[in-house]
Amino acid sequence: MTTHMLSFIAAAFAAVVVLQSDALAAGGGAASASKGSPIIGGNARFTVLSPTLVRMEYSPATQFLDAPSVAAINRDQWPHASFTTNERDGWLEIQTQRMAVRYKIGSGPFGVDTLRVTWRDRTGDHNWKPGDADDRNLGGVPGDMGGLTTPVTTPGPLTRNGYYILDDSHSAVWDAETQWVKPRVEKNGQDWYFFVYGRDYAHMLSELTRLIGSIPMIPRYVLGAWFGSRAGYSDEQWRMIVERFREESLPLDVVVLDSDSTTKIIWAGYDWDAEQMPDPAGFFKWMKQRGVKVTVNEHYGPLTRENDSHFEAIRKAMGLPPETQEIPHDIANKTYAELFVNLLHKPALDMGMAFWWQDGCAGANMEGLDPMMWTRRIEYEGSERITGKRGFVFCRLGTWGSHRYGAFFTGDLPGEWATLDAIVPATRQGGNMLVTYMNNLCGGVFNVDLPPELYCRWVQFGSFSPILWFHGLWGLRLPWEYGAEGMAAYRTFVGLRYALLPYTYTYARIAHETGMPLARGMYLEFPDQEPAYDHNRQYMFGRELLVAPITQPGGGKPAVKDVYLPAGDDWFDFFTGDIHRGGQSMSYTCPLERMPLFVRAGSILPMAPAMDHSDQRPVEPLTLDVYAGKAAKFRLYEDDGISLDYRKGAYAWTPISFQPGRAEGDYTVTVGPTAGTFKGQRKTRRYIVRLHGLLKPEAVMVNGKALRERDAGDCGAGWSWDSGVLVTTIRPGGVFPVGREFTVTVQNAGTFEDACTLRQVLSLRERIRRAKRDMKLKDAQVLEGGDIRKPPRVIRETEAVERQLDQLVRSPKGIGKHPPDLRAMMERVMTAVVDQPFESQRMIPEADPAARAATEKIAHASFTPEEIERIKAILEGR
Repeated sequence: MTTHMLSFIAAAFAAVVVLQSDALAAGGGAASASKGSPIIGGNARFTVLSPTLVRMEYSPATQFLDAPSVAAINRDQWPHASFTTNERDGWLEIQTQRMAVRYKIGSGPFGVDTLRVTWRDRTGDHNWKPGDADDRNLGGVPGDMGGLTTPVTTPGPLTRNGYYILDDSHSAVWDAETQWVKPRVEKNGQDWYFFVYGRDYAHMLSELTRLIGSIPMIPRYVLGAWFGSRAGYSDEQWRMIVERFREESLPLDVVVLDSDSTTKIIWAGYDWDAEQMPDPAGFFKWMKQRGVKVTVNEHYGPLTRENDSHFEAIRKAMGLPPETQEIPHDIANKTYAELFVNLLHKPALDMGMAFWWQDGCAGANMEGLDPMMWTRRIEYEGSERITGKRGFVFCRLGTWGSHRYGAFFTGDLPGEWATLDAIVPATRQGGNMLVTYMNNLCGGVFNVDLPPELYCRWVQFGSFSPILWFHGLWGLRLPWEYGAEGMAAYRTFVGLRYALLPYTYTYARIAHETGMPLARGMYLEFPDQEPAYDHNRQYMFGRELLVAPITQPGGGKPAVKDVYLPAGDDWFDFFTGDIHRGGQSMSYTCPLERMPLFVRAGSILPMAPAMDHSDQRPVEPLTLDVYAGKAAKFRLYEDDGISLDYRKGAYAWTPISFQPGRAEGDYTVTVGPTAGTFKGQRKTRRYIVRLHGLLKPEAVMVNGKALRERDAGDCGAGWSWDSGVLVTTIRPGGVFPVGREFTVTVQNAGTFEDACTLRQVLSLRERIRRAKRDMKLKDAQVLEGGDIRKPPRVIRETEAVERQLDQLVRSPKGIGKHPPDLRAMMERVMTAVVDQPFESQRMIPEADPAARAATEKIAHASFTPEEIERIKAILEGR
């Protein structure tokens, strides 16, 4: 069986730990760990795999299993970990550094009276026995979420109770002699894996990955945008759709052909519909020339002579009689599984199709062999063998081990607000169980049309999902079918998804190595913060980005979302640049053109230029968006994006850092030498650096040489300051070898606190200017056309505060240490609003009789209570 092993897990957290079985023969004394066989006590066997993971087997016939199962493929590749054993009063006791296991020898199967596990973590002492309820589970996902309109409550391996038991008692096992799977001999045995992890959820995912296999390293292009439809589009219609994407410069990487476009018989067989798709190879070639990969839907009805031209060849190879009318799929049969791949799947892959969409599964008639998981495995590994490239498939989930093969197609989701609201937490929960690549239908199916607001909000969520796939049964899902709003949403958010490809592809590698998902629950990053569990409709996208998709309609108004910003960090609003303190829940008002998206202060986002498809050009230049507030690091991962060479070490890591200098206000962005090589790797690179969260610097240097300041609109080499968004953009010009260090240094750019305070100042100034409009309007109304030459008191006081703010904006350095009293400034304005707001007495007596009359007329005028409340709301930002 093909396995993809990890090499990164530290020995302190991993291990097969074994003890000679005769260690117990001495009686009740403690025994130390040594290399050898597992620990046997009667009909039970225990294998300490690590200090936090113990395998527990019960066999009525004492026929313990050493071969890997289809789920637990890595049972015997763990280093040594220390433990002790005792036999006391008929109980076998095993103590690791982190947990203790007690089993009553000779008592039969594991049960409530025969097995105990205890452990201690930083939350206290814990104990478990079979049958205990896991009442604090953080959720997983079911095999099919078709029809989803309510939250998913399926449990997963992560729980606030800090333990998990993986029951592998019934899965088929690998037979080294036949090189194929077989059922377990014993039907009533027990084969459990007990994990303890407390709140170290990342450690749990790491150990789970080590046991049951790693998340696959995906082809890079699958992180791009996909489009498909059940509408039965022909070859020519598909070409028109792709041409429109290219004409509009809307990025697209994958076209998904449903059965109405491809197969002669929709629900079974692999013969092409010669009218809908007369030249499949030519179609694939045409798409490839435009940077588009193609996947094709398959269904698994029995083969007949009518639906598949390979019927006779398969019948003969299987030794079936000539009168056979249909052949059900049975990929548990090794001979049939080979025919299934080589005759039914290989031809399309040879013609240039990228991968298969497994809409269902083939039969697998073997006890303990889940057909969904096995279909994924057979086709995934078969496509790798046929193409020599990374495999990829997507279908329903299946049992443990399914995560090793492609993506999880969640099923036919209704295109409703309720579904969008439910699929957001479900996508987060998929990451709890190594199902990081959730393939949700963006916009759902069944609904012919969607409200434009729902379409736009789903585009936003889809763009920050592991896989972005638009698909409808017969209806509208193309961006231009939703007018200007749909096009704008696609350009903005799908464009942002493409810009983030260097970031998301790095996290694809991190998921492959560690089991940590791209879309991860808040608790994976902030396990000790209670709101990280409560706010379940937001999640981290990597460790740098916080996403809180809008899942409820705004009804023609900006939507309001309750967002929690975790404590210990400051957070940048990606779209407005506003900086918010962590440790607070906020009501976030969100117009349709943006979504709640926040960047953790102290982050580096590597960004790509605009592209029509993911491999249109190299990431050139590489833009580094640096968000100040803390020192920051990011390791950029790169490889060729498609081949299997990464398994041979053909990849590269590039360290990127942001550090404050010795003098206050000085900072350095460093791109370290790239380590590693791969086919197609560029030897040089151009860069753009954007600094957020600082002030305008006095000087900028690249590799120690001064860079000239330019206007913001000038794209030539140099640096510019955008006072509207408070961002310094640095364009070094030229190319730089990837094997050498590259540095950008800014001098006297203030502090992060300066920038935070400046944003507060700018925000108050903008609100005061808005409030001043209401004041001036009221002044004109009470004057009723009268002449007056001195502004009323409310305007004078307001503009005095505005001038104070102007001065702070012009000289912001240092205001972080000595912040202005903005509350007092607002109170000064509000005092003028309620106390003689329209007093206009001059220092020099007014000579004009008409002006004197107007002054007297308005002297005692006032704002109404409603007007006062409106001005106060404006000033407070409500």
